[in-house]
Amino acid sequence: MLSLKRQDDILEILNKNKSATVDELAAELFVSGATIRRDLAQMEKQGLLRRSHGGAILFKSSAEESAFAIREQTNTAAKRNIANLAFTLLKNGDSVFMDSSSTVGFVIPLLNNLKYLSVTTIGLKNALLLSGTNSDIKIYIAGGQIHNHSNSITGTDTMDYIARIHGDIALISCSGADLKSGFTDADIEQSKLKRQMRKNSDKVAMLCDSTKFGKTFMCTDFTFDEIDYLITDKTPPEEYLKKIRETKCKLLCAATDKPI
Repeated sequence: MLSLKRQDDILEILNKNKSATVDELAAELFVSGATIRRDLAQMEKQGLLRRSHGGAILFKSSAEESAFAIREQTNTAAKRNIANLAFTLLKNGDSVFMDSSSTVGFVIPLLNNLKYLSVTTIGLKNALLLSGTNSDIKIYIAGGQIHNHSNSITGTDTMDYIARIHGDIALISCSGADLKSGFTDADIEQSKLKRQMRKNSDKVAMLCDSTKFGKTFMCTDFTFDEIDYLITDKTPPEEYLKKIRETKCKLLCAATDKPI
């Protein structure tokens, strides 16, 4: 197992159980204790976790400084597959909205294959990633209040800035996807901004990895009939497929195990 994939799996285990011993991780991932200890040492340096006696716990601080780093390192294979599909919706000359999510961030390295893009984001990390792409991309970042736990920018000024821009497409992620509540997030300010991006865009693509299905958070970003594309890594459960068929939404899925 490659180290990045193994570390991704370690984060998944810690996200679920909050803590784990070296022996537990070694047994579940079928590697030696020495390999797990090396992984934990590397991950602690990145601020992803904190080593404890005989194991590790998720990093926590009053400011939740590692939240984006944890999300960035979670489900990386799924997010890359989703990003590859999202990229197929873009073309030269597009005006693109991007939120602050790590999932959308995986699309950014692919943009070197396009020319004359204009990209507007509300994410500090995503703006930094964009600055490392080719010189044909015009990069715009909205001003406002910075939230250091999520690397996002929100507030009235941010909303006013987004309201003045038109997008050909908005690439947006979510925290949860539920049949009744739709696509949801925990932060009301980010939810408002995503809805403004939708209002100002011709098309909206929701990038949603399969772990988010069945989860519901406080704020509804969109219902299923308010998005144009749902992009995910695995075939959703049948009840979600039925819901999608009832709307204008098109499903793009990286799974090849069965037809959609």
